[in-house]
Amino acid sequence: MLFSCTPKLSPDSYWGNQRWVLTEMKEVPVQQSGTRRDAYLEFMPADKKMAGNAGCNRISGGYLLEKKNSIKFQEVISTKMACQDMAFETTFLSLLNEVNKFEQQGSILTLKDDRKVLLKFEQRSLGR
Repeated sequence: MLFSCTPKLSPDSYWGNQRWVLTEMKEVPVQQSGTRRDAYLEFMPADKKMAGNAGCNRISGGYLLEKKNSIKFQEVISTKMACQDMAFETTFLSLLNEVNKFEQQGSILTLKDDRKVLLKFEQRSLGR
């Protein structure tokens, strides 16, 4: 009988050192500016933390992975700058709080509320 000594990695172990740029919100494409104002998430898997940008304000918080493909964002906070498109940012943060599932296919990370697609991100290397 053979046993593998390779530890099973958590699915988020591949999310670090990447910027996950928001490409769809509620299945509607998000216009990209190619600037630091694009909404994105960056994950720190070792600490189960995330940080990013909600379109104007910086955000940060924690996340919890439970059973298979289950994710819950926790204690998400943001800076409070007044911005032109606060409706976009408010919707993005609200949807982030509704997320309870994830699915990753290659460079695409989809965040869902059960089966309903809420947010879709595309992986971009940080190049640090």
